[in-house]
Amino acid sequence: MKKIAVLATNNAVGSHLMGVRDFFDYANTLWRYLNPNGNTLLFDTQFFSTSGGQIQCSNGFILPATPIQELEKADVVIAGTAYTYDKQGLTAYLQQAEPMFELLSQASAQGSLIASHCSGTFAMAEAGILDGRQATTCWWLKEVFSGRYPDVQLRMDELVVSDEHLLTGGATTSFTNVCLVLLERLCGYQFATNLSKVLLLDRHRLSQQTFIDPHFVIGHKDSLVERVQQWMQQHYAESVGLDDICAQFAVTKRTLIRRFKAACGETPLSYLQQIRVEKAKQLLEGTDLPVERIIERVGYGDPASFRKLFSNLTQLTPKAYRQRFSYQPTIIA
Repeated sequence: MKKIAVLATNNAVGSHLMGVRDFFDYANTLWRYLNPNGNTLLFDTQFFSTSGGQIQCSNGFILPATPIQELEKADVVIAGTAYTYDKQGLTAYLQQAEPMFELLSQASAQGSLIASHCSGTFAMAEAGILDGRQATTCWWLKEVFSGRYPDVQLRMDELVVSDEHLLTGGATTSFTNVCLVLLERLCGYQFATNLSKVLLLDRHRLSQQTFIDPHFVIGHKDSLVERVQQWMQQHYAESVGLDDICAQFAVTKRTLIRRFKAACGETPLSYLQQIRVEKAKQLLEGTDLPVERIIERVGYGDPASFRKLFSNLTQLTPKAYRQRFSYQPTIIA
């Protein structure tokens, strides 16, 4: 039987904790169904509290837990998330999560599978186990993550990033995809696929980029970069390039690129492209304008290059995006 240890602070997201527990309980149920003569279960999932007592979840539910100090070696260690949507909440979470850090470091050295998603990836980074490795996190905290952990290779193009024994997932509901990858590692592709069918989980949900909206990305502390970002929000529809931006703010290309990368983990033009794609997404969702007209409205003169950019950032073509996300007003007779 594989031991899965879920480490959690107070203010943990209850649905995430119970979702992990339920997922591996369903795996046990499916295993018993496929192996009716077997006497063993696949997984034993336990909660461990950084406070040493019960876990007070953000939704008010209280979960029984074992003090984290009593955790011995586990096959899988999962850093639980907290309900955080701003820097203050993230700081409070990391303060409560401090007892995890040494344990995560030790588990990594022992070769245990270590996983998390959303805000929990910050606990893995704080433990130092993601330095020099690829990882992802929730998209609205990506700039905070990049600024705080410059030695981590942040990837936002995948929903789950695996780097040897370390797994990180994107925002909120990506914990189901993290669990699927863990299950595949432990029990093989076919069993993981069987459970995904039972639970109606889409194994092809591969990226969170489709859902990223630059407006909701929590910012940084660089006032120049912030002013440039605000200016881009107002002038995205114009034919502007890096030279125009540098002239507007009297800064050299080298300086602007360096400060943008330090603050956001990306270049100024990459950020401008994201704004244009987001505006195009809004027009695809809420209007019936032809795609070519939308491309013009967001400041692009080359439809072919924009279609390629849109597909790279959203994993969908403009047409497929409109089919999936467009909405029509409800007409009441």
